[in-house]
Amino acid sequence: QAYTKVVRMVKTCVGTVFCRFGTQHSTEAGIEMERRFEQLYTPHKVKMGAVGCPRNCAEANVKDIGLVGIEGGWQVVVGGAAGKSVRKADLLTTVETTGEALEAAELFFQYYRENANYLERTYDFVERLGIEKVRKDTVYASAATRSALLDRLRKSMSRARNA
Repeated sequence: QAYTKVVRMVKTCVGTVFCRFGTQHSTEAGIEMERRFEQLYTPHKVKMGAVGCPRNCAEANVKDIGLVGIEGGWQVVVGGAAGKSVRKADLLTTVETTGEALEAAELFFQYYRENANYLERTYDFVERLGIEKVRKDTVYASAATRSALLDRLRKSMSRARNA
C-alpha cells in the first residue's frame, strides 16, 4: 500500500496517555480511524493524523484528514498538505465526542471518494470546491444525505479485502 491510492497509516501522538498537555485520547482515535478506512481505494493517497491537543505533535493540521483534540472535544480538519508546498488544513467541524469526530471524518472521506477527480489530493479538492460547499454537503447536510454517504462507505468496507 505504500504506492497505491489508498489510506496510509494514521499518525498519532501519545495524547492523554503520556502527555501532560493531552486533552483527548488521540492514539485510540487514530487506531479507530485507521480501522474504519483501511483497504479502501481513493482518488489519491490519503494521509491522516490524530493529536491530543493543539500543539500538533503528529502534524494533524497538515494531513488530508486530521483530528485535533481540544478542551471538551475535537476539531476535524481536512485538506492539509506538508509536501513541496505546505497548506494548513481547513476546519470542517468542531464536535464534543470521539464518535462524532470519526463520523465527520467518514462523511468527508466518502464525499472525497465520490467527488474528487482521479489523482486529485484532498487539498486541491477542498480548494476547488471551497470548504463551505464541503461542509454543506457533509457535516451540515440533511440526515438522509449523511446517512446515504455513510451507508455507501459501509458497503465499500464490507467488500474491501486485504490484498
